[in-house]
Amino acid sequence: MKIIIAVYIVISSCLLTGCWDTHLLKDNNLVLGVGLDATDEGKILNTSVIRLLSLEGGGKSASTNVIYNATGNTLREIRVDIEKQLGGEYAANKMQVLAIGEELAKEDIYPILDILYRDPRNSLGAKIVITKGTAKELLQIKKSKEVFISEKLTKAVKGAEENTLVPIETLQSICPNLFDPGKDFALPYVIRKDSDSFDIVGIALFHGEKYTGKVLEGQNATVLLYLNGEKGDVGRLVLKVNPEEEQHQDQYISVNTFLKSQSLKVNVDNDHKITVDINVKLNITVIEYPKDGMFSDGEIKKLNKIISDQLTENASMVIKELQLVNCDYFGIGRKIMAYHPKTWSLMDWEETFPTIAINAKIEAKITGNGILK
Repeated sequence: MKIIIAVYIVISSCLLTGCWDTHLLKDNNLVLGVGLDATDEGKILNTSVIRLLSLEGGGKSASTNVIYNATGNTLREIRVDIEKQLGGEYAANKMQVLAIGEELAKEDIYPILDILYRDPRNSLGAKIVITKGTAKELLQIKKSKEVFISEKLTKAVKGAEENTLVPIETLQSICPNLFDPGKDFALPYVIRKDSDSFDIVGIALFHGEKYTGKVLEGQNATVLLYLNGEKGDVGRLVLKVNPEEEQHQDQYISVNTFLKSQSLKVNVDNDHKITVDINVKLNITVIEYPKDGMFSDGEIKKLNKIISDQLTENASMVIKELQLVNCDYFGIGRKIMAYHPKTWSLMDWEETFPTIAINAKIEAKITGNGILK
């Protein structure tokens, strides 16, 4: 019996293929961040933040971080060039962030993303941002405490998402919108402040596969996200509610905002005229109000109205900006395609979207004012 079992094990072992798709870590150049820019010759300038791994005695490993620049006609050509220079495979499966310079983003961005979607070993969960100036300048910011800019940038983007400053997007999540004529998207917009710091100032609006050149900053970015029903853990706003006060600080209120509800309704009449109504309700917690730390019911009611009116006005301004650059961020076209196909077939959405009536209302309600009563 033992002989039969032994023979069976030997025969089975011969049939096993083993790990044919193994990629050893020591043979890879781990790419943590990538920056892409357009050159004057129409080529692509690639800036890669790469972590090189090496084995030391005693089974220990050591890592060295380098920033490598290369120019080529395609990303595949650039990868081959980097592999020749550094040795080992250009491994983008650990990429945390992709930064695209604003001039390159104003062109069709799909051709530069094509390789990332075709190769299954690429990291589609990487964050993607648009940079003012060039991505090369951003990724060459000095590291701090051995943390490279790619890691700092990724952490900053996630923090902005939590604070409802930028939409939660990755390489994977924007892919469907690149090919959808009825839905556009937006990405975090980053500026380099100096040699060792940067700032996420807002969101860059896209139309189709191109960056429109328009950025919604600060409060307007948060309002846009709420209008679309998007939310992070909290939104933080500073509003001017008492302009008549002599002391400057007494004019303002600082609040934390929380999305309670959002609705978007597309109406199409018999003449195929389109109107859109967006209603948003926010709960608000006051975190700073220098004018008076004690709220009366009358004052709370007054502040609710002032804040609601200001945010509704902001919403109208944001919608005008969207229509000006033809960015259908709300996916209104997609809803018309789905529920009003005849209307969709009769119009050119590129020409129609900037002209439709989009009405927005934001209702804010103070539900907390800290420990002060």
